[in-house]
Amino acid sequence: MRQKRPLHDSGTVLLMFPAAVLIMFVLGAIVVDVGLTQVRARELHAVADSAANDALAALDIDALRRGDGIVIDLAAARATAEAAVAGGPLSSASVEFVNVSTDTVGRTVIAVTLELHIDLVMAPAVGDLTEVTLRRTGRATVLGSELLAGP
Repeated sequence: MRQKRPLHDSGTVLLMFPAAVLIMFVLGAIVVDVGLTQVRARELHAVADSAANDALAALDIDALRRGDGIVIDLAAARATAEAAVAGGPLSSASVEFVNVSTDTVGRTVIAVTLELHIDLVMAPAVGDLTEVTLRRTGRATVLGSELLAGP
């Protein structure tokens, strides 16, 4: 009985190489766009925190001195947050809303939510996704405000 000789397959690698290059290109595109999105998300959160801190400038000091408690003018807080965002590193971000509330301890918290549209770099070449929208909320707490809430 004769043994069969193995088939000669030296050209198989040449057939798989274009597929491997395409797969590497798609994975590289995903890495670039996800990395860009993650960096922008962190920056947006930092800008939102900063805008919330700046929005605390809308605290009515006269009302506090009169004993009326913590009073924050929402229109002034929004204007201050918008000015802080416009002058910051992500000036294309927009202020979605500004909210004043209390936390579980009774402290006054001001929250600023920002929205940012990111144009993706590589994904449009691979698919039809061209843009991602991020929303992040920054919060600032008025420390000691639980003492002013009353009995």
